[in-house]
Amino acid sequence: MGGSLARALRRLSSPPRIVAHDTDARTLARARDDGVIDAAAGAAEIFSVCDLVVLATPVRSAVELLRSHAGDLGTGATVTDLGSVKRPIVEAARALGLADSFVGGHPVAGDHRGGFEVARASLYDGACVWLTPLDGGGEKADEVGTLWRAVGARPALIDAEAHDNLMAWVSHLPQITASALGRVLGGAGIERSMLGPGGRDTTRLAASPTALWTEILLDNADLLERPMAELIDTLGALATALRERDAKTIGALLSDAVHWTEKPE
Repeated sequence: MGGSLARALRRLSSPPRIVAHDTDARTLARARDDGVIDAAAGAAEIFSVCDLVVLATPVRSAVELLRSHAGDLGTGATVTDLGSVKRPIVEAARALGLADSFVGGHPVAGDHRGGFEVARASLYDGACVWLTPLDGGGEKADEVGTLWRAVGARPALIDAEAHDNLMAWVSHLPQITASALGRVLGGAGIERSMLGPGGRDTTRLAASPTALWTEILLDNADLLERPMAELIDTLGALATALRERDAKTIGALLSDAVHWTEKPE
């Protein structure tokens, strides 16, 4: 995600100076060799010298970086992140006294792959980016929104709690469903090569990074209870209808899904 943002910024007619930090020296070396970044530096230096700091890490790592380097942040600088759960880092920023400096961010983009090697400048073209400023908006939110519009994204403001509840339904539940389906298919001895296009589409997310998604699901566990309960209830109703050969109930369940897909976007 961070590599794609850097590549997208680099393609601008007047790109900003990009200074990056990564725990993998090889990634930084490749980014420099590819001309994607201007320089590499430690996290403390980046916090102290950069006007805008983007924490392109998993949520828990971003929270730790914020806690470790909040005191290094330069006067007037802005901090944002790319995490898919917003409450933990928004709460940390508030506790650290960064209400006027931090704007949470979550670009709804990407796929199941990760790493600089799959970064692409077009990743954020047309993507929605949710922004969760602590004060509900203001100059800092405008600044971060300008960044995202510059790379072709569509920023929008949302409260952290509302964001996490929405993601529980539209992002985290689909991930859980795909992973559960992949596990069931694997347990039955079904190889992915045996699936048709629909099956491959449905299970694509099952290839998502385990460690990353374990964190995400744990961080949003409370808001996932209702979506998972609804899914389990629906599967249970379908199982009962199949057992009883209840064509009417099966048809109604399938029709509800079809009607949902036909709603205008």
